Amino acid sequence: MLFELLFLYDFEKYVNIVSVLHITSQLCFLWLLKPILKVDIKKFSTHNLTELIIGTLGFSYVVGYLMYLIFPLIPDLTLFIPSVISFILLTILCLRYPFFNRHPDNILLWGIGGGMIAEMMCAFIFQYVSDLRVFIVMAHVFGAFLKIVFVIYLIRLKEADTLDEEYL
Repeated sequence: MLFELLFLYDFEKYVNIVSVLHITSQLCFLWLLKPILKVDIKKFSTHNLTELIIGTLGFSYVVGYLMYLIFPLIPDLTLFIPSVISFILLTILCLRYPFFNRHPDNILLWGIGGGMIAEMMCAFIFQYVSDLRVFIVMAHVFGAFLKIVFVIYLIRLKEADTLDEEYL
């Protein structure tokens, strides 16, 4: 991804270009996930409600606190805020969809969502909080992980071609 390279090269200089490229990649991500977005949700299992609430609160705290730390340091927020909103919406889609559709391959969506969160956190921590090289290495590892898991999920989704009614 080009936006990842520009982010790691010099985010403050290329903040608008990185934000536009990030929004574009998120839209492409959604376009590739179009088959799962068409599924009608018929039932929601309430036995997972506690995990859903705890996960939402944990995700909100981590992302909110990191944004609180870095928002004052961002040179131009006009395109950065829509980029953050697209990141949050796509991450919520990846982390919440398996609660509504219990297809066995949807566990990969949790890996994708977790990889997105971990990559974003490590990259911003390296850029603005700490100069330790371990954060940049971890950002690359998590980025590669989420791309590999995403490709595996797309292949399995294409092989399934239709979602079974028993999983809805």
